[in-house]
Amino acid sequence: MTATTIWGISGNWAEIYHACFVPSMIAPWAERILALAALHPGQRLLDVACGTGAVTHQAARIAGPTGQVVGLDISPEALAVARNVDGQAGGAIIEWREGSVDSLPYADGSFDAVTCQLGLMFFPDQVAALREMRRVLAPGGRLALMTWGARERCPGQVAVTQIWVRRLGAEQANNWTAMHSLSDPVQVRTLLEEAGFAEIEAQTEVGNVHFASPQALVRGVGALKNDVVEAPVYAALCADADELLKPYCSAAGLDYPIEAVLARASQPVGG
Repeated sequence: MTATTIWGISGNWAEIYHACFVPSMIAPWAERILALAALHPGQRLLDVACGTGAVTHQAARIAGPTGQVVGLDISPEALAVARNVDGQAGGAIIEWREGSVDSLPYADGSFDAVTCQLGLMFFPDQVAALREMRRVLAPGGRLALMTWGARERCPGQVAVTQIWVRRLGAEQANNWTAMHSLSDPVQVRTLLEEAGFAEIEAQTEVGNVHFASPQALVRGVGALKNDVVEAPVYAALCADADELLKPYCSAAGLDYPIEAVLARASQPVGG
């Protein structure tokens, strides 16, 4: 039995990510990020590490037909999914661009706002990446970014790690280390300072993750990781998830809190 058939979800990693995790975990934060970016109609926004476009599509609706919105990502698979998401009539036409934050393909001062949702913790040189984001901001332009908070304040991640270790071994567990590696607002603030930003704010906020059931979370993680397991192991993973996440279940499904670090900063007027 293949990974696709055991988990019941087909597609490449970007399609699985978009179908399983964007609605449940990622998209609900887009409004908060764009509020920090203070985007207005007619302005120019660059969404760095845009993934499948959760922030980008909402930014296009805010910027409107006179605005400019660019979604940039290093992954062609993610961009292919983003291009196929239906936009809203009357929004900015989105330019989808394959590229790296190491060298953004735009001139100095090209944008009024830059957003980066859940990308910073994966960049090899985080300060250099932030300097590139600052470079393409106009004087007074705003950066808004998000990283995940502490893993121990996300019951879903804790449960998934525990059951993957129990049933598949520590070497097969998704321990979310990189995902939660910038969980301290002080650390995020320090990176922004080193990159030359001004008017820096960084704080933790709590959001909600919703899945139809604990099994839906297990299926999404297994499919995304492309783990190949036998039916008894799959059944055991689902049973473990039911038990560990029972306190967060109701007739509406599985709902658990998740912490994030939200930060904003600006390009100094003097550049």
